[in-house]
Amino acid sequence: MQFLSLEFTLGLVIVFILNWVFPKSKWQNWILLFGSLSMVLYFGWLPLSVLVASTFIEWNIALKIESSQDRKKQWHWLLFSIVTNIAVLAFFKYSGFFLSAFTHSNAASMHILMPVGLSFWTLQKMTLSLDVYFKKKPAEKSFFQALLFTSFFPTLLSGPIEYSRKVLPQFKVDRKWNPRFFSEGIWLFCLGAFLKAVIADNVAVTAEQFLNTPNSGIGILIGAWAYALQLYGDFAGYSYMARGIARMIGIDITQNFLAPYLMRNLSDFWKHWHISLSSWLNEYIFTQISFKLRNWGMAGMVLAIWATFIVSGLWHGTGLTYFVYGCLHAIGITIFTLTKNQRKWAKNKWGKSGPWLDYVSIFITFHWVCFTYLFFRAPTLPYAVSQIASAFSGSWNPLTLSVEWWVLGLSAFAIFWLQGQVMTFGSVFWIFNRTVWYRVAFYLVLGFLLLRCYAPSDRFIYFQF
Repeated sequence: MQFLSLEFTLGLVIVFILNWVFPKSKWQNWILLFGSLSMVLYFGWLPLSVLVASTFIEWNIALKIESSQDRKKQWHWLLFSIVTNIAVLAFFKYSGFFLSAFTHSNAASMHILMPVGLSFWTLQKMTLSLDVYFKKKPAEKSFFQALLFTSFFPTLLSGPIEYSRKVLPQFKVDRKWNPRFFSEGIWLFCLGAFLKAVIADNVAVTAEQFLNTPNSGIGILIGAWAYALQLYGDFAGYSYMARGIARMIGIDITQNFLAPYLMRNLSDFWKHWHISLSSWLNEYIFTQISFKLRNWGMAGMVLAIWATFIVSGLWHGTGLTYFVYGCLHAIGITIFTLTKNQRKWAKNKWGKSGPWLDYVSIFITFHWVCFTYLFFRAPTLPYAVSQIASAFSGSWNPLTLSVEWWVLGLSAFAIFWLQGQVMTFGSVFWIFNRTVWYRVAFYLVLGFLLLRCYAPSDRFIYFQF
């Protein structure tokens, strides 16, 4: 079920109306829980059973951690949580990969059984016990509140990955109608629909044209550019819509993207791309490892970087392509970390001569990200390697290519211009800082493009994770 489908729209309208007809949090939460579990059930009994059972286990673990005064026993309960969640993820997500590797047969059917959004709501669910162990909040006493947190339908399929300490307190207070909150929610949803159905699904044709079939030279670069635009439009579009829906029913969730393609280095890129995953990995993996290895100096820092990005790569999926994707980002962050003094020297020497050094940094960072996408998207590692090799052997004359340049150009302009507005105003709600006439004109253009260029595909890229 997609955000832009008729079934979801009808369900959202019903939940929205009932949510505001009953202004008490008790009734609002039951309405949201029923709507969320109904959405899970839409995908089958297996996803619903796994979600409810695993949430019940996690909820009990959080209570056990809180009730124990022995820090060692608390760690044992947390370790049980980590092992249990990894085991569930490994069974549903990686069984097909290992079966096909050992039996040399097609085991893709195992992926069909994987509960929808498993990777996302598993990390979200784990914060029920993690936040208690690290004393960020008390354990949730109500199982139904914990289940609502895990299954909350805007974040269920592809995040953002929320913390229990942030969302659960919002379920405990009566949510009053807020016109500003509602208008911001509408803005986010419409902008997300534009990024997904107008940008991502139109530019996807170019990405498939150059990356699904053998190409060489500039064709590979064009395909990588197109896929970068598609992936951002697809995933950021979903995240914008998810936050918009939550905001319309009175819940504030994480802003998952903040102008990532305008960042000057990979460190800043990951602070603005898939922010909820980056912050989760930073808090629970990078920070913990770097603290444990603090006596190792820079070596400990580098090991923490590599562990974090390898986990990030493997979280996305099976196969060596995702492992290499994580390693490439680890390489980039490691280089950034080890060249601190050199970068400072370059900034002092050339930084005052104008913004050109920033533009060069943005250009290099964006193209390193595009390079990693070739592995992220490739079906196999040899396929990715052959694509990269062929980029150096073909023609670099763009006039020889059959490309819908206007689609690629307008998509690039729209995405980078929108990110520029976020950078300028420091917020995704930059439109509310504009004049009334500017907003009216922008809404009309946005509405026209949605009606004229609407081309939704049958799924979001990140649904597979």
